[in-house]
Amino acid sequence: MEVNSKDELLLRIEELENRLAESEQLIEAIKAGEVDAFAVNLDNKAEVFTLQTGDYAYRVLIEKIGEGALNLSEDGLIVYTNTYFFELINLSYENVVGCFFTDFVHTDSQEKFNALFQQALKGSSKGEIKLSVNGKIIPVYISLTSLQPRLATVGIIITDFTEKKKNEELILKYQEDLEAKNFELSQSNTELASFAYVASHDLQEPLRKIQTFSNRILEMEYESFSVNAKNYFQRITGASKRMQNLINALLNYSRANTSEVILVPTDLNSIIEEVKNNLSELIEEDNIIIETSALPTLNIIPIQFNQLFSNIILNAIKYRKQDESVVIKISAEIISSDKIQKQVSFTSDRYWKIKISDNGIGFEQQFANKIFELFQRLHGRSEYEGTGIGLAICKKIVQNHHGFIEAIGQPDIGSTFNIYLPA
Repeated sequence: MEVNSKDELLLRIEELENRLAESEQLIEAIKAGEVDAFAVNLDNKAEVFTLQTGDYAYRVLIEKIGEGALNLSEDGLIVYTNTYFFELINLSYENVVGCFFTDFVHTDSQEKFNALFQQALKGSSKGEIKLSVNGKIIPVYISLTSLQPRLATVGIIITDFTEKKKNEELILKYQEDLEAKNFELSQSNTELASFAYVASHDLQEPLRKIQTFSNRILEMEYESFSVNAKNYFQRITGASKRMQNLINALLNYSRANTSEVILVPTDLNSIIEEVKNNLSELIEEDNIIIETSALPTLNIIPIQFNQLFSNIILNAIKYRKQDESVVIKISAEIISSDKIQKQVSFTSDRYWKIKISDNGIGFEQQFANKIFELFQRLHGRSEYEGTGIGLAICKKIVQNHHGFIEAIGQPDIGSTFNIYLPA
């Protein structure tokens, strides 16, 4: 009997060891999500236990999600963490689970986290805090949710805000730089306004004296002058006239930069008529033909658009062909921004395109941008008079109205200026 009992006991022990080994394997398989169902023999009966596929998918999601996921007990002890979190703080799993979450919270964020945690015990909460591990500070956003009544724990999802904070700091730096540039620009505009005052008074006054006294000398002593003296005085009066034109052009450019923007609904047809009236003598003398189709009414600075059209029309008259009458055509249409072949930042889906074309000498297209720069000329002063500022003023005026201007030229055929204004 004793032998049989001993054998039976040994057999029973071996059976239990086998079942324990199977159970351990099964537990590991369940943890790894390798099985969805398993059978257990109880009292010579096989009972099947199933794992819900949703639970398995949930476990995979929590492990693979690109954010930290933790479960905290009601006293703040970490009872679970996914891989992302302990890799985020650069610690091993064993050094995280079983620790209090506050062990990894920066001292500056302790009070805030405690308030969020207490709130989450009753429902949910969220906010930004800082973690601190081995001297490294990690800004994070945490979302806490109570898992009661099923589990007496609080679930936390943690999002690393390190890159976000870097971007915010970068944006803040850009904003500070922009504010500094705006301040410098404001100072430049103030200096430009001061320059306009100096140019209109201090510079023009001695120039007027030079012109006045030169003219008096010529009137009184011209007959007694030698040929060389007469030539020198003609050069003086010519240079002073060019200087006067240059000062006036600079004043106009400074006004285009500093004018207070007060937009007024204005019929462009009336602006063109004003320009034609102002240039009537020149138009009649040189038999200039200006053909205009119906133009829109736009919110503009009227005096600036008067100058804009005047400069472009005068440009067409100046760069005319010697053997042809000047023909200037002005038209307008609305077009969508995707039809505009120009690399600019569009502020509207639709634009008014105001087209001004002539039949003059034209220019090489490679110089299309150069002609809008200050003091830039494609021809020598001996060929065509001018300051090289007129088209720069046009560009500035169009920019004041949140638009842009382009020039298209064909040598010996003519030039076209397209003005685009938000519709």
